[in-house]
Amino acid sequence: MTAKARRKNSRQSTKTDSPVAGAGERIWVLEVPFRAPSPGAKYYGGIKAHAYVGSVLPEELRPFAAKPYSYQQWVEDELNGTRGPSAEAARKELRPEQIEGAAAIVRAAEADFRGFCLSDDPGLGKTLSAIAGAKAVARLRGGEAILVTVDRPTSITIPHWRASIAAVGDGGYRWLIISPDQLKKLIARNGRPRYRFDVVINDEAHNFRHDSQRTDYQRRVTRHLDPPEKAPFVISLTATLGHHPGEWRYLSSLLAQVHREPPQRWDELGARLVELGVPLERYMGRWQWTAEAKASGRVQADAVARVRDAMTSAEPPVMLHRDAPWGQAPIDGLGVDLTFEQRQQYEMEWGDYRREMQLARTGSDTARGRAALIRFRQKAGMIRAPHTADLVAATVERGYQCLVATEMVSTGAEPVADLLEDRGIAVSRIFGGRRDAEKERLRFQRGETRVVVFNTTSAISLHAAEHLADGSRATATPRIGFFHQPRYSGIAARQTIGRAHRDYQVCPWSLLYATDTVEESAATTMVGRLMVTSASVDGDTSALASIARMFNADWIDERAFD
Repeated sequence: MTAKARRKNSRQSTKTDSPVAGAGERIWVLEVPFRAPSPGAKYYGGIKAHAYVGSVLPEELRPFAAKPYSYQQWVEDELNGTRGPSAEAARKELRPEQIEGAAAIVRAAEADFRGFCLSDDPGLGKTLSAIAGAKAVARLRGGEAILVTVDRPTSITIPHWRASIAAVGDGGYRWLIISPDQLKKLIARNGRPRYRFDVVINDEAHNFRHDSQRTDYQRRVTRHLDPPEKAPFVISLTATLGHHPGEWRYLSSLLAQVHREPPQRWDELGARLVELGVPLERYMGRWQWTAEAKASGRVQADAVARVRDAMTSAEPPVMLHRDAPWGQAPIDGLGVDLTFEQRQQYEMEWGDYRREMQLARTGSDTARGRAALIRFRQKAGMIRAPHTADLVAATVERGYQCLVATEMVSTGAEPVADLLEDRGIAVSRIFGGRRDAEKERLRFQRGETRVVVFNTTSAISLHAAEHLADGSRATATPRIGFFHQPRYSGIAARQTIGRAHRDYQVCPWSLLYATDTVEESAATTMVGRLMVTSASVDGDTSALASIARMFNADWIDERAFD
């Protein structure tokens, strides 16, 4: 058999490789973890999932049964011609600002716009606004299928959305909750979407701001280039649109519509914005500010406002941002002076440092450019770990629950968590791709641990008095947050702050860094980008302006953010 014939047979077998039920049988589509034993189940390429065919699901396969609103339940319903059970959770009532957000979404749909962007501050309740709005839009359009894409870690974000939908009622609609990495399951072999959705909610929509495979899948599923009347209504949720308007690619079709132009005209968003005078340029495959714009916060703010105002001034508006009524998070900076010995460690060659600290080798012992900067940040973060642990331990003794945000794991999250536990302080660990992330989160929320060390930047709640899915409440103990490692990304920083400074709960944050090191430079960059991301949604930047002054960040034009 020729290679061409083998490929043809392979395509045909994959296409027909789907489970079929006989008389008295049904199909269970299962969520089987990688390499988990699943006796009796079989992987079917046609549905991209494991399944069991029989009259009764065996006891050993029940832990893998499809959960409400999952991809497995969606496919199972398609194959059996049935509707799986809805999720259950304690009832929640929408607050006035959430009702207002849902109403704004519906007004845009009634005006035949193809979508809406809700960019409220973190913690204002975008999730429930979107769920209520999506149900109303589906009813308005006479549809039934609603897709929700969520951020990582899915072990937390998917249960959160499932419980939120159940808490306000699913309205009898078919809901599907998946991560961006699962979008490929919704694409047929011909490259077209397998299913047609009436409404799509993209949570943390800024995840689709760059060219990537998952962005490509998202654009196909949302029929990004189709005329508005043939595309689903897309609700984009994000408190951080992007570092500049050229990253608002997930809104390009909506921008095209408000400018009364076809979506193809705006498909290359950066190029179209340049044509309109926005100071962007392409560098190494991505759009960025021009040199003039980088040097002036005023130029950046004016450019952001021009693009944003096209959506907020539409009739009706297709974008809504509201500052949190409980104010911006108090932020201060805490510089750490390294001792003479620590400074020597910081200046060591990476190979020598790795051997002294007994770190596993992950590549070459020499690096230049960006890799060298990362290694200097790793060294600074690890050297400072005892300082952070001491500060957090003292804060816990004062009666607080503490959040410690890190970026690196082996040189940040792990040493801080280990040092705290050596002091007898229980720690929740939400980093390193743990499958028990939701269990760890709930331990912190219920007060079983007093500290959470995490590197998840979005889509989880760690605030005081959170209304949990079982109807209980998280502890009312005040939270205090610490950035153990400053980030270069303003989006990640703003999202991290919103994990506990939300839902009328105030959480102060401290930005920790080693003075006269690359960390101080990273901290300065983080604050500057935080100011830009806040300005992109016309948010309050007064707290960030004060910390910018502390870093002597004279390259930031604070007047642009007054």
